[in-house]
Parts: sequence; structure tokens; C-alpha cells
Amino acid sequence: MKILHFHPDGRMARRFIFPLIEEEHKQGHESCLVVSRFNGEGKVKKIPYDLSLNGFPFIVFRLIRIIFFILSYKPDIVFSHNTKSSLLPLFAACFARVKERVYFNHGVPYIGYSGILRIILILLEYLNCRLATRIITVSEDMAELIRSAVKNAQPELIHNGSACGIDLNEFNYQKYSDGAWRREHGFDNEDMVVVYIGRPERRKGFVHALQLWQKFPLNSRCKLVLCGPDTTNVLSVLPEVPPNIIGLGFVNNIPEILCNADALILPSYHEGLPYATLEAMASGCIVMVNDIPGVRCVVHHGVNGFLIKDNSIDVFFEIINDIQGKKIDIDSVRLQSKMTAKLFKREDFLYKYTEFISKISI
Repeated sequence: MKILHFHPDGRMARRFIFPLIEEEHKQGHESCLVVSRFNGEGKVKKIPYDLSLNGFPFIVFRLIRIIFFILSYKPDIVFSHNTKSSLLPLFAACFARVKERVYFNHGVPYIGYSGILRIILILLEYLNCRLATRIITVSEDMAELIRSAVKNAQPELIHNGSACGIDLNEFNYQKYSDGAWRREHGFDNEDMVVVYIGRPERRKGFVHALQLWQKFPLNSRCKLVLCGPDTTNVLSVLPEVPPNIIGLGFVNNIPEILCNADALILPSYHEGLPYATLEAMASGCIVMVNDIPGVRCVVHHGVNGFLIKDNSIDVFFEIINDIQGKKIDIDSVRLQSKMTAKLFKREDFLYKYTEFISKISI
């Protein structure tokens, strides 16, 4: 069987789509990935189809390119990932009469916006769902939001949700127990290393994280490590980079960082299923996250992590101080969080994903 995946970002596709494609190959299927930017290794086709203001004048030309590619590839199944980028692939697959068109929703973004942008994002959800023959999403919260936006939509979860499961062999504290990463970055055992993972965008809580860290004294033992944002991004918000904030930019060693960190903060304003949170849980990090849909499916306050009502900077600050002051039973929280991460074990997810492929190919 021939399977075609569309994902706008080749760099992110390596994390979330390549495991699916590798499993498809193991099952004897022929698979190809189409990306809009950041071309990756493997069998990848680059067509800049992502919806953007700059690309809007070329939208018809790009749609035609996708249609011709689909007609030449002749897929049995088309998967289109990401809400904002699925309209053209799904429309093209519908035009090309591909029998199985799967809208793979990795998160419902409209809940993070208001006004006209919120209306546009709801409209995109509606169109994506109507053009698809099947809808997959990553958490029960996202399924409910899709049903709220699109009447009669029937989103499905594979296994317990998620995009491709968590590789527990990679996010394993024992693998990085030598502490080399901490020493390399000048951290000692007394430092509390807190990680932020995400793009340097307001909706991901980047500005919120920086505002939180301004509450800590510059000589504090609490260090904020930014994975995604770099020093330039910090300087776009603050007049200078404080010594207790380290901007690493894009990194490829997230498992090593999380396994050497003490905690993760996620002040995001919307999430589908927070992969950074699950990966942190598997790595033994204490997670502190904004109390929003998607996150609530994973984090139970005071049990396997901490939900922060209204993204309160004061509450984030209080919990970090409580962790540092050993006022919280860290070992119990870590044990429960690791048990949660096991519910999303990659091998189990891929087994169910294979069943899903077999079911829709009948």
C-alpha cells in the first residue's frame, strides 16, 4: 500500500512523522513525506504549501503542484498533519479522488486565540474535517474541541492519544546519569535547572517564562534553560540576558537535557497533547504546566505534576521554591509521572497505529 504524509515542518516531522513512516516501512508499505519547509532526510518531497500571508498569491499554483504530485504518486492513503497546513493537501487529495484522506490533528489552535483569528481557525477545522474521510487527534480534550467546532465530526484516538508515542528508551534517566551535560554547562548539584521547550512565541508562553524568571534574584541557584529560543529571542523581550537564563536555541539532545534537569515549565496557552511534558515525565523531571485542555489529560495536580491556574506567575514561583526547598515529596511525584509516561510508550502506540492502517485499508 502507498501512503503519503503531509507535514509543514520537516524538522518537526523527524520527531513526529518519521516514527510512523518507519513503522509503515516495517509493515511493507511504501511511504513518502511532503514538507513545506526545512527539508529532511529520507524520502521527502518539498512543496511550500503552508498557508501564510507571503504565500497567499501563490496558493493556486501550490495547490496545482500538490494535485499533480498526488496524481503521480497514486497513494492509497493521504495523512495531512497540522490544522493550519492541512487545507491544501486535503483539498488536493479530495480532487484527486484518494479514497482514504486522514486529517491528523495534533492540537486545536483556536482555543489560544480570540476575535477574527479564532473564527478563521474554527473555519479551518471545519473545512479540514469535511474534506477528510477520517479524523485522528491526540487527546480526548482535542476530540471534544473538534466536536464542539464541527457538527457530527467523529475524531478518533489511537491508543491513549499522542502523535507517535514516547520513546522510553531514549528518555531514560539511567542513560544520562553521569551528569556530563550539567558539568558542561557549569551547573552543580545545588543548582535547580528548569527547562522551557518551545518556540519563542507568546502563545507558547515564552514571554511568560521570561517574566517568571525576572522574579528570581540574579545570583539565584534557579537556572532557566531555553530549548528553542536563543539569546537573540531573549533580547527581543528583555534589555539584556540575565545570567540565570541560558538560551540554547534549536537543540537535538532534548532527552539528555531533560534527564539532567530538575523541572520543566510549560506556560503555553494551547496544546494538543504536550509532548515536552510527557518526555519530561519519562525523564524524571517535575512538570509545572498551565491548566489548559490537552494538558489536563496528562497532568494531575499534586500527583504527577502541577497544574497552574490562569498561568499564574506567582504560583509557578511558589512551586519552584517549594521544590527547591524540598517542601514537596519529589520522589512520589516522579514515580507517578513515570507511570503516566508509560501509558504513551511508543511501541504500544505503533502497534495500535498498525491496526488503524490495516482497518482503513480494507
